[in-house]
Amino acid sequence: MTELVSRRHPLPSARKLAGSITLAAASAAAILILLVLPAEYEIDPTGFGRLIGLVPTDEERARALIFDPPLIPEAPAANRPVR
Repeated sequence: MTELVSRRHPLPSARKLAGSITLAAASAAAILILLVLPAEYEIDPTGFGRLIGLVPTDEERARALIFDPPLIPEAPAANRPVR
C-alpha cells in the first residue's frame, strides 16, 4: 500500500528541498528586517518602515508626549430636587 502512494507522490529531491528551505529562510529574514523590526522595536535598518509608516517620525513622538485630556461633558443641571 505504501509503495502505491509513494509512486503517485514522489518525494522532492535533496536539491529541490534545499532550494525551498533557502527560499523560506530568505523570505522570513526579509519579513523580519522590513516589517517586524520597525513595527515592534523601532529598529529600521533599511528605511522601509518609515516609508510605509511603521516607525513614528520625531513630530509624532513629540505629539505623543503632550498630554491632552479628553473633553468630558458636564452633566446637565437638574431643575428638580433630588429625592
